[in-house]
Amino acid sequence: MQLNVDSQNFLAEYWQRKPALFRRGFADFADPIAAELLAGLACEDGVDSRIVESAADTASGWRVTHGPFTDYEAFGDSDWTLLVQAVNEWFPDVQALLSAFRFIPDWRLDDVMVSFACPNGGVGPHLDQYDVFIIQGEGSRRWRVGNKPSSAAQALAQQQTTTDLLQLAEPFDAVIDETLEAGDILYIPAGCPHEGIAITPSLAYSVGFRAPNQAELLAQLVDAALEHDNWQTRYSDDGPESFAGQPWQVSATALQSFKQLLHQAIDSDQTDALLLRALSQSKRPLAEPEMLVTEPLLAELIKRPGQLCKTPGARVLAAADGKIYAAGQCYPLTTGTSPLAQQLGALTDGIALSELQQLCKDDDCLGLLSALLNDGVLHLLIDEADSTEGV
Repeated sequence: MQLNVDSQNFLAEYWQRKPALFRRGFADFADPIAAELLAGLACEDGVDSRIVESAADTASGWRVTHGPFTDYEAFGDSDWTLLVQAVNEWFPDVQALLSAFRFIPDWRLDDVMVSFACPNGGVGPHLDQYDVFIIQGEGSRRWRVGNKPSSAAQALAQQQTTTDLLQLAEPFDAVIDETLEAGDILYIPAGCPHEGIAITPSLAYSVGFRAPNQAELLAQLVDAALEHDNWQTRYSDDGPESFAGQPWQVSATALQSFKQLLHQAIDSDQTDALLLRALSQSKRPLAEPEMLVTEPLLAELIKRPGQLCKTPGARVLAAADGKIYAAGQCYPLTTGTSPLAQQLGALTDGIALSELQQLCKDDDCLGLLSALLNDGVLHLLIDEADSTEGV
């Protein structure tokens, strides 16, 4: 799909600064998923789904029910919304939406959440801690969006309720108050209050971009460091000053030594690779392939008609250290594999196996591809007569 937005002007004027509405951001928009298919997906195990409904009998005024669901009759014909996370990982046509937003780096992407709302359905006025583009599909919704709170006190004027939503405790002033129709795109920076209410039964697609806080990022780094035996320098006392005071007291010198130890870890040469491992992690574990692909088998498979595809949800990131990172793993490159790595990084839909043969001219390329296939980052679609097999 062609995005009717000046990306450079958008980044300069709006990105992480202020909300914006782009009428017909996608001209002639066609929903990549039907409401019935979304409802069916929410009935499956392993899918992150929930229904938010107005509930006058609760203290918050809202009720959240988590999937998987068996039917929807009990929710009625109005006042509820179905939200399903990471739909792009299940439906290739939803995944295709992301190609229009690749002026923002792949490592910032979180997922595509799809929501279906009945008339008067919504989730209440709330904040999100990520940047999001909301693409209106079928039907229409009224959206109100405010600017970021001007003070820390206002930003904290919210309550975490039992609805799993960061809902606002106080009303907000809207700078955008518009009804969206199919193809309209609303951009909402992280921390801007907003509320959407369906006017007619409607679908909306939320393309979210993650921004981990310090604690989340440190947790990811620690997990990577433990897995790969990095950051192994142990604490040592900084002389007798560390023991000053009573036995139950912790001296300022000791605290400074601990902080210095952590600074040394963050500033070490290992941290760049740990960050890249963390940034390349998929939101959900990638599915394991049905069979392991050896290099000799791969050499035969790529001679057949078909495509090499990047698995939805997988991230393939290039680094200045001459390596690529995907699914938390590091894949060293050689002179022979660098052109292939560039193709894999740019991959959106797929690459024909006939074109892949031209890139795989040595064993290093076959080794890189087989490793990525076996780790679930890539998969093959082989055309066999009138059928298609996935590897």
